[in-house]
Amino acid sequence: MVAITATNSATPSIQTSLGRARVEQARRQADQAEATARDLRSQADEAERQADSSEDNLHKVTASVQQEEVTYKPPDKSTSEVPLKVQKLIEQMYSVTSGARAQSGNPLKTQANAAPVVNSQGQATGRIVNISA
Repeated sequence: MVAITATNSATPSIQTSLGRARVEQARRQADQAEATARDLRSQADEAERQADSSEDNLHKVTASVQQEEVTYKPPDKSTSEVPLKVQKLIEQMYSVTSGARAQSGNPLKTQANAAPVVNSQGQATGRIVNISA
């Protein structure tokens, strides 16, 4: 007797079921990885847009700062409180009167016989005055 065995069964084998499950799991993982990649790409695009916006803002601020008028200007080194003409006049007066001051022995007093200067209390200035009582 020859035994007849079925070569094709209606129920899939365990190995085939496990193989299909693994393929489906791999597809799910691939789909999830693609979704994560799309999400990361959109985040990168947004970061790039923000960086471009910040750079544009920096250029605008830099340009406006350069156009604004300076509120503080340091004094010119060529100018002083006394104008140049006045300085020259004082220098000329000093050079003309220096001989008279040198003859008197007192460079502060131009006339030897001039009266001493008196302050508002009637005291002569330029001398040591004892104010203790």
